Amino acid sequence: MKRNLLSLIYVITCTLFITSCGESYAPITLTSIDGKTSVSNNDTIYIDAFSDGKTFNIKGGDGRYIINNEDKSIISYEYNGEKLSLIPVKLGYGKISISDYEKNESRFTVTVKNQTRIFHVQDIAIDVIGGSLTQNETKIIETDILNGAIMKVGGTIKFEYTVEELNEGNVTIYPEKDSNSMNGIFSEKESFDPENGNKISKFTISLAGYEEFNLELTEKEESNDTCMVLRDNVTDKYKSQYPKLEKATIEYILEDTTEN
Repeated sequence: MKRNLLSLIYVITCTLFITSCGESYAPITLTSIDGKTSVSNNDTIYIDAFSDGKTFNIKGGDGRYIINNEDKSIISYEYNGEKLSLIPVKLGYGKISISDYEKNESRFTVTVKNQTRIFHVQDIAIDVIGGSLTQNETKIIETDILNGAIMKVGGTIKFEYTVEELNEGNVTIYPEKDSNSMNGIFSEKESFDPENGNKISKFTISLAGYEEFNLELTEKEESNDTCMVLRDNVTDKYKSQYPKLEKATIEYILEDTTEN
């Protein structure tokens, strides 16, 4: 009986010890305030350099958290006992670790980067207007415009904002899938379409080896769906070659592939 009692005490003691160790708690994770994004151990968190940062709820562990910021020159943080806010300081890579008193720990890489918008060309639409143009002439102009387009289907354009006002930066264009990039700079101004009230972002782009040109980014209704398009008015470019031409535009129909 004495042996059985000692065995029972030993089992209970071991059970209590096991349930008190870190392995009995759920891993420490970060969850966005809207609950849509969860960040786990060794994941990377991306923060725009000119933003106010990102705020998370801390989940898991024993609820008593110790936060260690390993790169104070890259990021800072605020923690009020419930929410953790990560605040950008400068471009670069930082590390944040969160542990508790039961030796649970998760580490997160924080990348502070310039805000970037990335668009992939899914389709191209060309509109040629000229009342005196024959059908054959119209097709010839459309072919010339397509051949001279800055991007083909499968191409990509990336706008990286490098100023706090988010109206200037670097532009990278991949004319086709897996092609070499063309690099330059851009400036951006916003206006609104008088017909539908949609916002228009007007980009003035300078690329090495090209004359400065303008693209308009806006939303467009296509088959009861809304898509993003980059519109280039190329009338002046082709007017001298085709005097009957009244207006010509090329639209790059886009998929937004911006990385969060």
